[in-house]
Amino acid sequence: MQFSEMIFVGGFLPLFLIFSFLRRDIKGKNMVFLFFSLLFLLFQGLISLSILALLSYYSYFIGKRMEKESRMFFAFSIFVLLLPLLFFKYSIYLSALPLWLKGFMPFGISFYTFRLITYLADCRKGEKAEENFFHFAMYAFAFPVLSQGPILRYKEMREEIEDREWDFDKLSRGLYRFSFGLWKKLLLADSMGKLSNSFLPLELAKGLSGSGHTLPSFMAVFLSSLSFMLQIYLDFSAYTDMAIGIGEMVGFTIPENFHYPYEAKSVRDFWRRWHISLSLFFRDYIYIPLGGNRLSFPRRVLNLFLIWILTGMWHGASFNFILWGLFLFACMAIERAFLGDILRGFPVLGHIYMIILIPINWVFFSITDLPSMGIFFKKLFPFLGKVGSASGKDFASYVTPYWILLLLLCVLFSTKIPFIVYKKIKDTLFGHIFLIFIFLFSVYSIYMGLNDTFAYGGF
Repeated sequence: MQFSEMIFVGGFLPLFLIFSFLRRDIKGKNMVFLFFSLLFLLFQGLISLSILALLSYYSYFIGKRMEKESRMFFAFSIFVLLLPLLFFKYSIYLSALPLWLKGFMPFGISFYTFRLITYLADCRKGEKAEENFFHFAMYAFAFPVLSQGPILRYKEMREEIEDREWDFDKLSRGLYRFSFGLWKKLLLADSMGKLSNSFLPLELAKGLSGSGHTLPSFMAVFLSSLSFMLQIYLDFSAYTDMAIGIGEMVGFTIPENFHYPYEAKSVRDFWRRWHISLSLFFRDYIYIPLGGNRLSFPRRVLNLFLIWILTGMWHGASFNFILWGLFLFACMAIERAFLGDILRGFPVLGHIYMIILIPINWVFFSITDLPSMGIFFKKLFPFLGKVGSASGKDFASYVTPYWILLLLLCVLFSTKIPFIVYKKIKDTLFGHIFLIFIFLFSVYSIYMGLNDTFAYGGF
């Protein structure tokens, strides 16, 4: 079950809201929240539910001992917490495993493992461990952030578990945010996914180097890259919109996870805006404990190298994710050495720089087959070498006024302009009509089977 499926929009979410508002006391509301979180995870399978239950109890028990124990105990505890994630993420390389287990990923394990690590690390720093397992389970199983984050810290949720306010104004704002995210996912992100796959089908992108394939043209590669770049941002940020909206409906404040990353003027700026909770996780729990910016430049670069290797490994088991991390590390190291000062002095140059780098970044991320990736880059940058004749694909059938308008709309919704307009119309009659329209459009799209899975859901 996903946020963009009819069973969720038409069944799970309405029932969750009805029972939440029927219970007036905070204990009753918490029971409803935990029950529906467990039910949501149960839809993903008993294995996923069992693994999170075990890791939750382990973290709760270890957290109460953390402040009194040694650093070695802390390191070993984190290692144990990471073992299931490492096992499942890299199970494809374990030949002795049965086929059904190879590549199997328990629902949300990459995200909730990091959330539980933040809890143990904060307990180690002196944050008070939670004594009430019921409260801790609400944090561990919280269904709005289970699949794709943000990576919440317990202190961000603790006070609202114990006492939170709710009213119809929050319900209205939450419904608007959820509906907007659902519309953005179904109309914009999924359309960009279909467009990207029209120009360069996924099976072709994963096997360009194989025999029998007609190689794509420069335009196919370029438009596929542009479409995927827009898809992954709109898709991932749409999930965050929906998660924040669900939380706001019932009184929880879920932090923003994106801040218009495609408006960034450097790679460093980009990663302050993209998947903010993951960037903060690596900064606060790895980079700063290793010495942060207090160290010499060579040591900072070495620590940065480690951060980006780990970031790549967290995203996937394929070697392209390591290359992706190394590419970003190289960009950030150069920026820290000298380029960052130049880009800050010339913002227009920074935007041009990022317009070039962002598509390259997503090529590393999206193509797992390395020979195919090489062909892809040679088509995107012909000066790297010729790779044979191009496909004679008729782009006129795809580059129509409809697709051009949709591309421009996706570019617009990657900026802050729609948010500025939203603040002006949210309390007006037009704003309410627009909310109803986008919600009904989204329900119709789901009914017609136009919804796709979330692009970031496999991590």
